[in-house]
Amino acid sequence: MTPFALTLPPELLDAIVERVTEQVLERLQAESPSEPATKASPYMTVVEAAEFLRCSRQRVDDLLSQGRLTRHKDGSRTLVLRAEIQEHLRHEERRA
Repeated sequence: MTPFALTLPPELLDAIVERVTEQVLERLQAESPSEPATKASPYMTVVEAAEFLRCSRQRVDDLLSQGRLTRHKDGSRTLVLRAEIQEHLRHEERRA
């Protein structure tokens, strides 16, 4: 059997990762309907948002600077609404 290699542009790979992440989260929420969908805070720190989006902190900072995500300040912390991040993913998915 000959090996097969496929090279994807980073943007496409990022889009695939974001879509898979969204689907996994949807399935996890569907498997446990008796629990509230979000026990966690409705807010995420920039680092948590980057982990959720599977991107760099700089990417989240860029989205905030571009106004594509809303910055909420709590003292020195910058917070982002979890629902807004999920909506951003849905919007990006529709554009793809």
